[in-house]
Amino acid sequence: MNKLRRMMIFKGVVESGSLTKAAEKLSLSKSVISQHLKKLEEEIGTPLLYRNTRSQSLTNVGKDFYVYCLEISHLSELAWEKVRAKQSVLAGQLTVTTSYALMQTIVAPALCKLIKAHPKIRLNLINEDRPLNLVERGIDLAVRVGKSTDVEQSQQYIGSFRDVLYKAKGSEFNAITAPYIANSWEGKVINYEFIHTTQNIVKPLSFKAHHKTNSVSDTIGLIESGLGIGLIPEIIAFNNHNLERVDPEFELEKVEVFCIHKGSTDVPATIRIAQSAIKSYMDAHQFVLKNAAMH
Repeated sequence: MNKLRRMMIFKGVVESGSLTKAAEKLSLSKSVISQHLKKLEEEIGTPLLYRNTRSQSLTNVGKDFYVYCLEISHLSELAWEKVRAKQSVLAGQLTVTTSYALMQTIVAPALCKLIKAHPKIRLNLINEDRPLNLVERGIDLAVRVGKSTDVEQSQQYIGSFRDVLYKAKGSEFNAITAPYIANSWEGKVINYEFIHTTQNIVKPLSFKAHHKTNSVSDTIGLIESGLGIGLIPEIIAFNNHNLERVDPEFELEKVEVFCIHKGSTDVPATIRIAQSAIKSYMDAHQFVLKNAAMH
């Protein structure tokens, strides 16, 4: 049992990006997590993580071990899902809302896989970057950036991603003078703090919306056409060879993503299994992204 627990703690540390964030998400002290990692590396006989005061990265053995931890986590979730599914047939309409970016890359693909296993569920998907009222719109599940402050809603952390400032590949644009392509959720004047990837340097940048779109695909299209620079979630653009980072040495902090349900207790089985499917897909997607960043 200790081995399985240490594997899940190691998985949590990798996905959180630091011991401090892992401690918050796992509700454990930083020292307890550190002890588990130390014991795990002693038992395996080799380091799994390179760590310093600002960052951590997986060793080659750590990458392989993380994949096994991911598989065990998915297997345990599948075991719960299968047993629960046998108790009753999952059916009916499932209404889910999220942003255009997350719908395209995570939510829709995850739920398509779910429907293949539970064909009596009917999907109603709502693309919307603005938070919607779950009760008024009859929404069962919302996938949003940031925690909900509504105490009557239940929420589950499913992962994180980073918005990245992109330009068309080969263009001469820089962050100071380039026309800014704003997303619909950004204002007319946009202020961000970019952090150096290896040094303790913060670079504040202010942009004035020159062009504006209401979908991430349109923002990408304008950037690819050479009309300016803009923020795109890295989970969408990391393998787009028509884009490149405006300044690879500086980046924004990651944002956290949550599944939010309108009830605070007794989450229905259909919603529970949908949350699990979305989280599993997010985990797999983030691992692909981490591997791509290391090459």
